[in-house]
Amino acid sequence: MIDTHCHIIPGVDDGPSSTEGALRMAAVAVKEGIHTIIATPHHATKRYINTARKIQRRVEALNSKLKKNNIPLKIYPGQEFRLTDAFRSEHQAGRIQTLAESSYLLVELPSRGIPDYFQEFLAYIKQHGIHAVIAHPERNLGIIRNPDQVFAWIEQHGVRLQVTTQSLIGFFGEEVQKTASYLCRKRWIHLIGSDAHSTYRRSFYTKEGYEVLERLCGPSYLQALRQHAAQLILGGKIGNLHT
Repeated sequence: MIDTHCHIIPGVDDGPSSTEGALRMAAVAVKEGIHTIIATPHHATKRYINTARKIQRRVEALNSKLKKNNIPLKIYPGQEFRLTDAFRSEHQAGRIQTLAESSYLLVELPSRGIPDYFQEFLAYIKQHGIHAVIAHPERNLGIIRNPDQVFAWIEQHGVRLQVTTQSLIGFFGEEVQKTASYLCRKRWIHLIGSDAHSTYRRSFYTKEGYEVLERLCGPSYLQALRQHAAQLILGGKIGNLHT
């Protein structure tokens, strides 16, 4: 399995504070059946700045530690880019890191709603050959209130959505879980990630989340999401699944 959203790099955000903590996460990931992780540290938040160059260096160091400790896990660079109105300067300065060097950028919307400049952002990154993957859309208040709005983003702007296993199992409450289920049943979700931060409370829940998704939508849909993750690593395109 490939995890396309994980805070495993030590000492850069609210994930593990030490290399030992990152290695514990890696060991748990392998037990869950994960062989590849795209590391997605927070960037452009009030608390965390993790530029592309910094992430690439840290991923290289972590892969070296994994090899030395005989943990069969491969880490690729990514980023959870918090959308602000400074997106142009972030991109122009080369601070943005796409998922595994693909054309897809993991984007975290402000939790309270959809910002006024969202459409401008989508148009800007499209001009530069980048597609937005919205991280945990089910946790955004604007989407919770009106989930159907994402259909236009998908159709008109090539936006892709990534649900998290934590949301599917009810970690963030019934309302978030209900929205996650709705988006999955509509086939508007394109990727599934863990958003794991640790080995305890914010862990992977991969098996549990996959089981929920399979119950909701059937094994073929789950398999399609897994294939999307594989395509991402190879630099391919992620297609739509809704009919």
